[in-house]
Amino acid sequence: MPKHKILITGGCGFIGSRVIAGLIDTTHDLYIVDNLSTGRKENVPLDRVTLKVCDIRSVEAYDYIQEIQPEYVIHLAAQIDVQTSMEEQHYDADVNIMGTLNIVQACMQLPALQQFVFASTAAVYGNNTDLPLTEKSNTIPTSPYGQSKLVGEQYLALMHHLYQLPYAVLRFANVYGKKSYAANDVITSFWTKLSSGESPVIFGDGKQTRDFIYVEDIASALIEAMYVTPSGIYNISTNEQTTINDVLRTMNVLLANQVLPTHVSERAGDIRDSRLANDKFVHHTNWIPKQTIQTGLYKTLQNQTNKVKVENK
Repeated sequence: MPKHKILITGGCGFIGSRVIAGLIDTTHDLYIVDNLSTGRKENVPLDRVTLKVCDIRSVEAYDYIQEIQPEYVIHLAAQIDVQTSMEEQHYDADVNIMGTLNIVQACMQLPALQQFVFASTAAVYGNNTDLPLTEKSNTIPTSPYGQSKLVGEQYLALMHHLYQLPYAVLRFANVYGKKSYAANDVITSFWTKLSSGESPVIFGDGKQTRDFIYVEDIASALIEAMYVTPSGIYNISTNEQTTINDVLRTMNVLLANQVLPTHVSERAGDIRDSRLANDKFVHHTNWIPKQTIQTGLYKTLQNQTNKVKVENK
């Protein structure tokens, strides 16, 4: 395999560190840009990667890309919380639109760039009920987060049209797994409550569905996406729907608990149901998701505690 320079923005984070783990045994030179707002240096082998601590919105990040001249860029750094985007819209747009544009503009100057991989989200589809959603489904975001990610996608499509920038947009379903920082996603929130015997909070009736995908499956998709053609948009998902109530039931079984939830009102910006068709990416690559929601939750909770109960089947 030829040796290349690969840059991962947000490489010390939840997903980025798994991408690094998937590439660490290759011959590639690995570079990270991360402001360490949620990522941690301890998440990556600093003797094997080169870390630049800076913000993706900065001139410093732009200049660093010009200096190292990567052939592949995986752009993960972002503001990813829906509720934060509702409350701090300028901040969300600044990071996700202006930050992304800064990285894209830097990459436009790279003569040897082979691929720009952009981490997007199912939130761009909003409450589209035409399930399973395909890459051709209407995009109707219901949150500033979904909107800002959609704008990033549109910039890449425009740069490809105008200047032939090679790119792959990956629209992630709901990513879960062990996190080394406080997070607001449903599975981390459930774990925090259940581990202390408290009642988890469910917004709404809990019958809303999500397409949950394990973080290591996302990381392997990002690595595959470095080589995928044609340029364009790809859904990354399990193509399955799971209710929030079922997630809680499964976690209770794994932890040998019977903790009941507390139901509160639905939140603005949240979608009702989600399921993404992954056929296009599966067809164009060797990728398939390895974990079901049951096996993925088991792996997640096994990483968090030694109290996981394994059911005999």
